[in-house]
Amino acid sequence: MKKLILALMMFSKAIFPQEVKVTSDFGVWLGFDVEKKIFNGFDLNLEQQIRTFKNTSEIDDYLLDINLKYPINQEFSLGTSGGYIYNKKKVKERENNFRYSIEIAYKKKILQKIKVQYRLMYQKEYVNFYTNLYYKLDGMPYQNIYFSEVRNKMKISFKKNANNELYISSEIFRLSEIFREPHFNKVRFYLGDEIKTKIGEFDCSIGLEKELNSNNSYSFVFFKTIYVIKR
Repeated sequence: MKKLILALMMFSKAIFPQEVKVTSDFGVWLGFDVEKKIFNGFDLNLEQQIRTFKNTSEIDDYLLDINLKYPINQEFSLGTSGGYIYNKKKVKERENNFRYSIEIAYKKKILQKIKVQYRLMYQKEYVNFYTNLYYKLDGMPYQNIYFSEVRNKMKISFKKNANNELYISSEIFRLSEIFREPHFNKVRFYLGDEIKTKIGEFDCSIGLEKELNSNNSYSFVFFKTIYVIKR
């Protein structure tokens, strides 16, 4: 009897296999960025992005960020930002989040046409922040869920000519969340070109995002294009 039950269990697994985690995907990131210099040398940026996944068949994220930067000198700058993120999520329920960040950046021209940049960013994101805010104002209990990331980004640029600046960059993310020790969760690489035209600048690149510290690491390849207008 036990042998019969075991045989039936093995047969059912063969007919109804368990769901397999998707480990590779492709998407497109499209964005629009307006940059404007304001009082006392501050730079104000307003950026929108739409990101797709499942081989570009579905929208994954919508991002709206407002960023303020202050150049300390020709090499160092400080920045802060806040924004809204709609995240459909790949395996969980969709989210409407709020995040803010602070950063310090460094850039240095090491040769006539080569420039090195480094950015250290702390970023905190509140999950379903707007729903929770409504519950709080309405006097109802809510749970404040959030996570934070420390992002280290290195970028090397080569000025090919007056209209093209080629670059390669890498960024590693260290995630801190509730009930888990901080850990490096993903790394991101870019190979791109910043193109100047008569109607503005286009930041075009191909990127690779790789999940870290996972038994079935997720790899995501994407094309990214940001249209930049400077005023």
